[in-house]
Amino acid sequence: MERRRFFAGLFLMVGLVLGSLFTNFVYKDYLAYGGQIDSLVLNNKDLYVSSASLLPYILFKRGKQYGILFLAGYLLQPAVFLFGSFFCGAFFLGSMLSLQIIQMGLKGLFIVLFSFFPHFICYGIAALLLFRRNAEGDEREETAFYGGRSFSERFSIQIEIILVILGCVLESYVNPSVMAEILKMFS
Repeated sequence: MERRRFFAGLFLMVGLVLGSLFTNFVYKDYLAYGGQIDSLVLNNKDLYVSSASLLPYILFKRGKQYGILFLAGYLLQPAVFLFGSFFCGAFFLGSMLSLQIIQMGLKGLFIVLFSFFPHFICYGIAALLLFRRNAEGDEREETAFYGGRSFSERFSIQIEIILVILGCVLESYVNPSVMAEILKMFS
């Protein structure tokens, strides 16, 4: 188990560093050839306006992402799935953080971190349940369907779907309000 934690941390750190280096490299080359990158957050304030049309879009987008993770969790070995997810997520986060910090300094860091709140708590718990179910599925024979299993193990898929839907609602209605207040503070 310690070995798995070490490699998970290693993939997270490597993803953050490579994402940051990639963004810094591309950003400097883009500017060197006369390009211009405006602030992604402050110029797109309309992205953080909650509306009824935002929820179906986010449900479709997050449902598709959950479906891909669900399939990848069954088709790939759990360790490959875990380490690949950590690396990809960390690469994306490192790239976003680097770009916003280059553009806005410390304000960019806070804006990126608050853009993941509160919906990514639900998404993270759903991903952990998905990984745990896949990891335990390899280790345990499924002879008895409900014998000796906890509530979260028996209803893992239903809990994951409920958490994804709750995360979509939070991302559609709560996060835009939080981001509007954060943007008011920094404006």
